[in-house]
Amino acid sequence: MSQPEAGRELGARELSVSPKSQELSDRGLAWDQEYGEIRAYTTSYRGDIDRGVRFLLGYLATHRETIDGPIVDCGCGIGRNAIPLAQEGHQVIGLEHSAVALHLLQERLGEGALAGTLTTQQHDLNEPLPIEDDFAAAVLDITAVDNLVDAELRRGYGREVGRILMPGGVVIVVTFARNDGYYGPWLKSSPWREEGVVEDPNTGIRNKLFTANELDAVFAPPLVREVGSTLVFIDDAAGVTWTRRFLMHIYRNQGYSVPDD
Repeated sequence: MSQPEAGRELGARELSVSPKSQELSDRGLAWDQEYGEIRAYTTSYRGDIDRGVRFLLGYLATHRETIDGPIVDCGCGIGRNAIPLAQEGHQVIGLEHSAVALHLLQERLGEGALAGTLTTQQHDLNEPLPIEDDFAAAVLDITAVDNLVDAELRRGYGREVGRILMPGGVVIVVTFARNDGYYGPWLKSSPWREEGVVEDPNTGIRNKLFTANELDAVFAPPLVREVGSTLVFIDDAAGVTWTRRFLMHIYRNQGYSVPDD
């Protein structure tokens, strides 16, 4: 597999397909291939809950705050976060573009009983979220927003997240930093360098790499960033060990309505 030159380090809504989303429809096929055949990323097959999610849930716990209400997991993949949260008693709705990932998630559901509930739906995050207004106590976005390589679509997604989040609710975001050890080196030669977008030659998947301000531009306003941190850890990708660098943010809905453009 190719390696960078450097670095080790539910309430349904009626939906319509936008032209820009149609142009990006091959993204679902690329993820089907990654989950089913390539498996360059450990998140495509590993079932343990994400490090960033553990950290951010721990932050909420230290402030004596629990998530009391439904959780929407955007880009839930094989359920590595959705299943443990449902096992702890939460009501979780998982949205995922890849049919292969959802099939693998359903297979994993047989591994243990759920104290809560887990509902899944195939959905492209380029489109409006199929969730009612003010529905979610929390939204998880664990390396999902980075798949939205178009700035206009990212901002529309951020407004949708704000729309479905109840007052006082939180968005937990973990995404790739610009200096990530795996993706970062490809940025220098990327034709989309100015936009911070790279294409992984191992998978054909394009990802947006973020600065903290760029991530804020997706979700805030109307949401307010409450936590901003960087997660650094060692992990494998494409059969090689890298130093990974992710941004970890919590955004909160302080009760303001989402303005229409």
